[in-house]
Parts: sequence; C-alpha cells; structure tokens
Amino acid sequence: MHLNKNRIVTGALLVAAALVAGLNLHADAPSKPPSAGAERPKYKSPACIAFSPKGRFAYVTNHTADTLGVIDTAAGGLVGEIPVGRGPWGVVASPDGKTVFVANQQDHTISFVDVARRKTVASVKCGYDPTGLSISPDGKTLYSANYISDDVSVVDVVSRKEVARIKTGRSPTYLAITPDGKKLLVNNSLSPQAATADNVTAWVSVIDTAARKVVAEKRSPGTMLLGRGIVVSPDGKIAFCVHSRPNFTITTAQIGQGWIHTNALSVIPLEGDGKVVTVLLDNVNSGAANPHGLAISKDAKRLFVGHRGVHKISVIDLNRLRYLIRTAGAEKLKTAHVNLAMLWRDGRIIKRTPAGGLGPTGMTICPSDQSIYLANYYSDSIAVLDGVTGKLRKTISLGGREKMDIVRRGEFLFHDASQCFQNWLSCASCHPRTRVDGVNWDLLNDGVTNPKNAKSLVGSWRTPPAMALGVRASMEVAVEKGFRFIEFVQPSDDVLKAVRAYLRDVKHIPSPYHRKPDGSLDASAARGKKLFAKAGCDSCHTPPLYTDLKMYDVGTRTTRNLKGRQEFDTPTLLELYRTGPYLHDGRAATLIDVITTCNPDDGHGETSRLTAAQKADLVAFLMSL
Repeated sequence: MHLNKNRIVTGALLVAAALVAGLNLHADAPSKPPSAGAERPKYKSPACIAFSPKGRFAYVTNHTADTLGVIDTAAGGLVGEIPVGRGPWGVVASPDGKTVFVANQQDHTISFVDVARRKTVASVKCGYDPTGLSISPDGKTLYSANYISDDVSVVDVVSRKEVARIKTGRSPTYLAITPDGKKLLVNNSLSPQAATADNVTAWVSVIDTAARKVVAEKRSPGTMLLGRGIVVSPDGKIAFCVHSRPNFTITTAQIGQGWIHTNALSVIPLEGDGKVVTVLLDNVNSGAANPHGLAISKDAKRLFVGHRGVHKISVIDLNRLRYLIRTAGAEKLKTAHVNLAMLWRDGRIIKRTPAGGLGPTGMTICPSDQSIYLANYYSDSIAVLDGVTGKLRKTISLGGREKMDIVRRGEFLFHDASQCFQNWLSCASCHPRTRVDGVNWDLLNDGVTNPKNAKSLVGSWRTPPAMALGVRASMEVAVEKGFRFIEFVQPSDDVLKAVRAYLRDVKHIPSPYHRKPDGSLDASAARGKKLFAKAGCDSCHTPPLYTDLKMYDVGTRTTRNLKGRQEFDTPTLLELYRTGPYLHDGRAATLIDVITTCNPDDGHGETSRLTAAQKADLVAFLMSL
C-alpha cells in the first residue's frame, strides 16, 4: 500500500502491462485452481503410502491423478485405482483395515474409502490444505495436519464429521501419535515470527488428545524449518523428525560445508524434561537435501530417512545413535546441530543408499515382511527396499507416463538438489511449494549486510522486476542467477527453460479467509475493500495483480546497508494470506503490524486514522486476496 513520491517505473513495465491485459483474475473472486488430475492425468505422482493391518495391500495416494492406488504386496503389482478428492496426499488405514482415509489438499476434504468395495463412500470437510493424517489406536478419531490454515482437524470417524480444530504452529505437515493415543506430534514447517526476531524457527507441537490442545512446543537447539516426516518409537518414549537447518544469519558467499543450508534429524524425548538433540544428516562434503519421508523399524533398531532432493535414503543405526547421544556429553550435544562429522565419524551410525527412483516422498514399513515401501514422486513408482540395508529389492510401476514434459521436468529440477554443488539444497529449500520460507537472506546480488525476505515465486513472471530492490529484471533472469549464485552451478539452457515453464504454470490458490462458499467477500472483507481504496492502497496495489509494477520510497528503509537505495518493488498482494512475514525485511509478522506499528507516517497507505474496527476490516480484505 504505497502513496509516495519518487516513483520509478521498471524497464519491464510495458511488457508486463501487455501480459496483465490478458489475465482472468477478479478482485472479488480469484480464479479457482484447476484440478491437477484434469491438467495432467498422465502423471501419478505418488506421495504417501499406508498398509492394511497385515500388509497384504499397500494404498498409495497419486497426487496428480486424484486416485488411490492399490498394490497387492504378495503379487507385487498394482491391482486397482480408486477415485478420491483433488490433490490427494496423506493416507492412513483404520486399525481394522476396513477403511482407508485420504487427505485431499486441493478440495480440503478427507475421503473415506471402503476397502471391500474399493469405493469412496464419504467426503468430510476439514481445514485448508490437509497434508498429513494420523488415526487414534482405537480407530475412532482421525487427525489431519492442515498446511494453509495452520491447524489440526479432529474428525469423528463414526459420525464422519469434523468435531474440532486445534491451532498449531505455522504450516503443519505430518503427524505421529503415541501408541497409547494420548499425545499427537505435529511437525510444523515455517516460523510465524517476524523475520527480524532473535530466534526465527518452527517447532514440533505436542497435542494432548483428550484436552484437544497444544501442551508443549519442542524446539531444536538450532533453527528448524521445512519440517516434514515425524515418527514415534514403538515404546512411545521418543519422537524423531526431519527438517532443514538454514544458515540465514550469514551472507551466502559460498555453499560448501553447509554454509547456506544443512539438513537435520531431531531426537525428541517425550518423557520428563529431556532436551531435543539435533544432528546433521549431511557430511562434510555431501549435502542430504530436503529430507522428507521417515520410518522406524518395528524393533526400533533402524530409522530410515528419504531425501527428496538427492533421491537417496539414509539408514540410521538407532542403537549406535542412542549410544552416541548418551556418551557425547552436554557440551558436544549443544553443538551437534552444526557438526557435519558427528553421525559419520566411524562410518557405522549412518549410511546412504539410492532410493530406487526420483523424488522420494512418503515411506512406510510393510507389516508382513518389514520391507520399506517408498513413493518416488517423479518416477511414478514405488520402490521396495530391504528393511535392514535399505537396498533396492524391486520397483512397482504405477502406470504413469515415463517421459517428463517440459513443465514436469521443470518441477522436478526445482526440487532437485543433485545438480547443486555438493547437493546441499534445491530451489524448494528456500521456496517451499514455490512460495516463502519466512526468513531473511543476505544475498550477494545487491551488496552485503542487508538481509531481505525470500519472495513467493507464484506469478512472478507477470510481476517484474524480481527481488525487493528490483535487481533482477525478470523471473527469467532471477532463475538463472539463483542457480549460479545460490546453488553454485551453471545451468544449461534446457534446465532454465524447464524451470521457467514450471514457474509460469504454478497457479495462485484462492484464500480460505473471509470468503463465502460462492467465493464472494464476507461483510468484513467487503468493508475492507472500500477502505483499501479510501486509504489509497489501490493507487499502487492495482487489481487484478494488486501491483502497478513500479518502485517506491515508502519510508521502510532501515539503517542496514542498502547502498543508498530507498525504493522497493511493489509486491503483488495475491496470496497475501500465506506469504508472511511482510515488508522487504520481514519485520511485520502480521498484516495488522504492516498497517500499524510498521506504518507510523502513513508511507504505505493512510491507515493511522482508521479505527480499530476499520483496521480489522482492512486486514480481512487483505487476507481474502
């Protein structure tokens, strides 16, 4: 919301204006994302796996086919597909094996699948963007981690109704429940804090299932971001979770030895007041980018981690890991989260082996023979791995198209760290789901000691220039420079074309906030829309993109070195509900901070004279975009 002087029109404005003219976006009702299954039925994109109680059948969510694949483990092949909701991801089976539950990210529902009839028999509304699922030991209560609405849905299995929502940390991904059903562990992905806070981090939320509330937050000694897989030991005493540990407090001058990104496993005691211990999955010369899936053997002797970015798994000897933690001493454990040699010092605690495909995502252990079933998202296949060594036994095809088209290849490359120098990170390490990681980075593209927030890449090709200071003329330029100066590789033209094609294909997701079922604004947001114009916000944040593609001095420059620059790119406000923290340095944790404490002189919108109720309405409209 800018009102100021010193307007600087970017060189790309005329080109961008021509693009804007053809947009099909509406101020009151952003266009709905098309069904992934309708767009690309030729790809399956397996995400997560669940087993029947005795392991005879494996159930696989096919994310871009909108189906649940059924694998006969005895026959070793696919025996059917069951239509479910849009964008299926998480999956869990009932303890009696009669029902399989599927989290559908794109229509915000949970499918109830009757196993005997191989048919979806119910669809239950839940929170926005359900991702991970867990079920109580008695099979009566189902839980879903809702990535966008930042909560966990509690679903009564008998009545097939959502009966409660529990607020968690930001962007929860996966869940694990203790064997007694008393505690539910939630691995959160992003920090809800201002990016200028002292300790920017995510955490694991511990929910008391009887009280239906968060009773503890388990934090790493270092930073936790992009939390994914989480499991509880069979005895219920320890939880394990994987996450990234980005080093965003230093300048990105090099990438070797984990300078920019490391990838971690945290060990979380669930009894007493034991401290969380975090160890690195990387070694000194080789990153283990984007840890995702996680599984623990029935005898609790081995832990398996799938690395989505490098297409490998780590096999961890838990007895040796426990001994290491028990004997290391307090001082060594305090620095374990920065010690690249700790797990690798004797060659016996951790080993890596190929995942048997590309983009390993969900992984689960088969109850019948303790083998590992691993969903390889970009190979449209399931890898069956040895339950002791992690070595590949066989591959089960899900029937997807073998060759990637340019958009699919671009998506793969965006998530692929194997091309990065020493495999430390991928584009998705800083732009999860092509959006924001919520922290400030001190990149070398505009001087040093001036960290700024990572921006969402959705629609970035329509809103040049890139970066807060406009130092990249376009998304296309920013993609090339990102490979060169963040991943430290020189990409080929084919790689650049594919990633750019993928970014052009990603769609904005309509807001779940302050919208009626038909997509129109609720009363508060409708009032806020009028205030948006009255405060002058629309003079710079012009619909339909909610940016005029210009740069302004809005009085938000800090004392940090910006080489005398005062002007900042006007960001789009589309998907504002999920792109916090706000302003170029992320100092505003919330939108109310943007229009109050961070706007004392009305430099980006005349908001100081608004009443508290009017400010709430204005925020409601912003959250609706």
